[in-house]
Amino acid sequence: MLAPRVERALVAIATHAEQLDSRILRLERQLEDATLRAPTQEDLLDVRMHSARVAADLARVTVELRAEIEDKVAASAAKESRLRTLAESIADLSDALDTTPQDWAASA
Repeated sequence: MLAPRVERALVAIATHAEQLDSRILRLERQLEDATLRAPTQEDLLDVRMHSARVAADLARVTVELRAEIEDKVAASAAKESRLRTLAESIADLSDALDTTPQDWAASA
Protein backbone atom coordinates (compact mmCIF):
# COMPACT_ATOMS: atom_id res chain seq x y z
CA MET A 1 0.00 0.00 0.00
CA LEU A 2 2.91 2.33 0.50
CA ALA A 3 4.15 1.94 -3.06
CA PRO A 4 1.27 3.77 -4.80
CA ARG A 5 1.66 6.73 -2.42
CA VAL A 6 5.38 6.92 -3.06
CA GLU A 7 4.77 6.61 -6.77
CA ARG A 8 2.23 9.46 -6.70
CA ALA A 9 4.58 11.57 -4.64
CA LEU A 10 7.41 10.96 -7.11
CA VAL A 11 5.14 11.89 -10.03
CA ALA A 12 4.07 15.06 -8.20
CA ILE A 13 7.69 15.94 -7.41
CA ALA A 14 8.71 15.30 -11.03
CA THR A 15 5.83 17.48 -12.27
CA HIS A 16 6.79 20.31 -9.91
CA ALA A 17 10.44 19.97 -10.88
CA GLU A 18 9.49 20.26 -14.56
CA GLN A 19 7.36 23.34 -13.85
CA LEU A 20 10.20 24.91 -11.87
CA ASP A 21 12.63 24.13 -14.67
CA SER A 22 10.38 25.81 -17.26
CA ARG A 23 9.89 28.84 -14.99
CA ILE A 24 13.65 29.13 -14.48
CA LEU A 25 14.22 28.95 -18.24
CA ARG A 26 11.56 31.63 -18.83
CA LEU A 27 13.16 33.89 -16.18
CA GLU A 28 16.59 33.37 -17.73
CA ARG A 29 15.22 34.38 -21.15
CA GLN A 30 13.57 37.45 -19.66
CA LEU A 31 16.80 38.40 -17.92
CA GLU A 32 18.76 38.00 -21.16
CA ASP A 33 16.20 40.11 -23.02
CA ALA A 34 16.32 42.77 -20.31
CA THR A 35 20.11 42.97 -20.46
CA LEU A 36 19.98 43.23 -24.25
CA ARG A 37 17.50 46.11 -24.06
CA ALA A 38 19.11 47.97 -21.17
CA PRO A 39 20.93 51.10 -22.32
CA THR A 40 24.66 51.16 -21.88
CA GLN A 41 26.79 54.08 -20.78
CA GLU A 42 27.76 54.59 -24.42
CA ASP A 43 24.08 54.77 -25.42
CA LEU A 44 23.45 57.43 -22.80
CA LEU A 45 26.49 59.40 -23.96
CA ASP A 46 25.28 59.22 -27.58
CA VAL A 47 21.86 60.52 -26.56
CA ARG A 48 23.41 63.38 -24.59
CA MET A 49 25.68 64.32 -27.50
CA HIS A 50 22.74 64.25 -29.92
CA SER A 51 20.69 66.37 -27.52
CA ALA A 52 23.53 68.89 -27.23
CA ARG A 53 23.81 69.10 -31.05
CA VAL A 54 20.08 69.66 -31.41
CA ALA A 55 20.16 72.36 -28.72
CA ALA A 56 23.07 74.11 -30.44
CA ASP A 57 21.30 73.98 -33.82
CA LEU A 58 18.13 75.32 -32.27
CA ALA A 59 20.00 78.20 -30.64
CA ARG A 60 21.70 79.05 -33.95
CA VAL A 61 18.42 78.99 -35.87
CA THR A 62 16.78 81.14 -33.18
CA VAL A 63 19.49 83.79 -33.50
CA GLU A 64 19.24 83.75 -37.31
CA LEU A 65 15.46 84.06 -37.25
CA ARG A 66 15.56 86.94 -34.78
CA ALA A 67 18.04 88.75 -37.01
CA GLU A 68 15.80 88.21 -40.05
CA ILE A 69 12.75 89.42 -38.14
CA GLU A 70 14.60 92.55 -37.02
CA ASP A 71 15.66 93.23 -40.63
CA LYS A 72 12.08 92.85 -41.86
CA VAL A 73 10.73 95.11 -39.09
CA ALA A 74 13.37 97.75 -39.86
CA ALA A 75 12.55 97.62 -43.58
CA SER A 76 8.84 97.85 -42.82
CA ALA A 77 9.43 100.82 -40.50
CA ALA A 78 11.39 102.58 -43.24
CA LYS A 79 8.57 101.99 -45.76
CA GLU A 80 5.99 103.18 -43.26
CA SER A 81 8.01 106.33 -42.61
CA ARG A 82 8.22 107.05 -46.36
CA LEU A 83 4.50 106.44 -46.75
CA ARG A 84 3.70 108.85 -43.90
CA THR A 85 5.95 111.47 -45.43
CA LEU A 86 4.25 110.98 -48.81
CA ALA A 87 0.79 111.18 -47.22
CA GLU A 88 1.74 114.36 -45.39
CA SER A 89 3.08 115.85 -48.63
CA ILE A 90 -0.15 115.00 -50.44
CA ALA A 91 -2.19 116.48 -47.60
CA ASP A 92 -0.07 119.65 -47.67
CA LEU A 93 -0.45 119.92 -51.46
CA SER A 94 -4.20 119.46 -51.27
CA ASP A 95 -4.41 122.09 -48.52
CA ALA A 96 -2.37 124.46 -50.67
CA LEU A 97 -4.71 124.13 -53.64
CA ASP A 98 -7.32 126.78 -53.70
CA THR A 99 -10.43 124.93 -54.71
CA THR A 100 -13.96 126.21 -54.80
CA PRO A 101 -17.22 124.50 -55.56
CA GLN A 102 -17.01 125.99 -59.06
CA ASP A 103 -13.69 124.16 -59.60
CA TRP A 104 -15.40 120.88 -58.74
CA ALA A 105 -18.20 121.58 -61.21
CA ALA A 106 -15.71 122.49 -63.91
CA SER A 107 -13.73 119.30 -63.46
CA ALA A 108 -16.74 117.09 -63.86
